[in-house]
This record gives sequence, C-alpha cells and structure tokens, in this order.
Amino acid sequence: MRVMMYLIPIVLLAFTSCKKDKEGALRYFEVGMKHTPSDWRDSSFVVATSNPALINQIEQQLLLSVDKRSHLNGAIVAGDGGYNKNGSHSFSWHFDEKDWFFASLSVEIYDGRAYTDLDLNKSYWQNTMKRFAPWGSYVKREIR
Repeated sequence: MRVMMYLIPIVLLAFTSCKKDKEGALRYFEVGMKHTPSDWRDSSFVVATSNPALINQIEQQLLLSVDKRSHLNGAIVAGDGGYNKNGSHSFSWHFDEKDWFFASLSVEIYDGRAYTDLDLNKSYWQNTMKRFAPWGSYVKREIR
C-alpha cells in the first residue's frame, strides 16, 4: 500500500509531463512566395511554432486564397534550427519560433529574399536587421 502512495503521484506526473510536451510540440509550415524568384532557393523556407493562437491563425490563413494571405514578419536567429530548408539547401537562419506573426503591413527595410538577401548577407541581417518580413510570403502548407 505504501508503494502505491508513492507510485501514483509519479505516474500522474509522468502522464501530465508527456501531455504538456505533446501539446507544446513544434509544428512546421512551408512558406511560399507569391512571385516567382529568379533563384530557386528564394522560393520557400520553413517556419515552426507551438503557439496555439498562431496555429489557429495559420489554419485560418490556409482557408484563404493565396492572394488574400498575409505575409510573415519574424525575428531571425542564426542556424537553420534543424528544419529551415528549401530542397537540398539549408538556410543559415530561421525565425525565432516564439517571435513571428502575420502582418498586413511591414516596414520595407525588412522585405527581402530568403537566400539572396539573408543567406548571402547573414551578418548584416542577423546583427543589424534582426527581423525578416518578405512582403510576398505566405504560409503554403503544413509539413508533417
């Protein structure tokens, strides 16, 4: 009986910890561009979030036609985060999973191209700009 007194709280703690991890798991989304870029590496990148409110907004965006979807604005962090790729190319940056959102308007200085601007000028973008808001971007699909 005494063992059960100690075992039950441990089992409950393990169960709730697993549940929290599952609810807080990152979900990944491909971001496309509304225009056709000259370099294929500029055509898409990947973002991630575990924020339920943002995931709800993403699901709403995916119901809209591409021309009505909002562009993304996010803080950039060094490294690909283990997921920010376009085909065989891994980017040298990714959006901070807790600091990106949909925007209907962003300052022009944050507009750019994923590879041609950010990857080829990573020091400038990561240390000076610190944000990326490509005007032609939109969430294209969830990556499972």
